[in-house]
Amino acid sequence: MSKDIEYMIKHLPADATYIKLRLNGNSDTLALVRKIIDASVNHLSLNAALLNDLKLATTEACTNVIRHAYKFDALKYYDVEMRVTDRFLMIELLYSDPGFEPDKIPVPDLKKMNEGGLGVFIIKNIMDYVKYTTNPENGNVSLKMVKLLDSLPKGEEA
Repeated sequence: MSKDIEYMIKHLPADATYIKLRLNGNSDTLALVRKIIDASVNHLSLNAALLNDLKLATTEACTNVIRHAYKFDALKYYDVEMRVTDRFLMIELLYSDPGFEPDKIPVPDLKKMNEGGLGVFIIKNIMDYVKYTTNPENGNVSLKMVKLLDSLPKGEEA
C-alpha cells in the first residue's frame, strides 16, 4: 500500500487544495492548525470520528516539534504543508532537529502507561502512511503523513 500512496503523492491532481503554514514553536498555534484542517476538508463531509483523528494526528506531530525539537522556543519556526484531494489528505511538517534519528523512537510499552511518549505511536495508528526523512548534514526533517479518504478505484494500479 505504501507504493500506492507514494504514487499518489508524486501524481497529485492539479485541483488538489494546497495550504502552507509557517508556525512558531509556541503551542498556542495548535488551535489554528486544527481549525485549518477542519476548514480544508469541510467540503468532503468526513465523519466526525475521522476528522477528529486527522486533527489528533496532526496536533501530535506539531506538538512533538514544539516540545522536543524546539523546546517551546517561539523564535523557531516550522512549516506545515497540507494537500487535500477527495482521495487523501497529506500533511507534511518541515523543521530542524539536528541529531534526530526517527529509527530510535522507542515503541511505547502500553502496559506501563506514562504521560507522554505516545505521539508517534498515535500518529502511526491513525494515518495510513507515515514517513520521516532526515538530512544529517543540515538537521532538516520532513514528516509526511497521509490519510486515505477513499480507496483506489478498481483496476487502478500504482
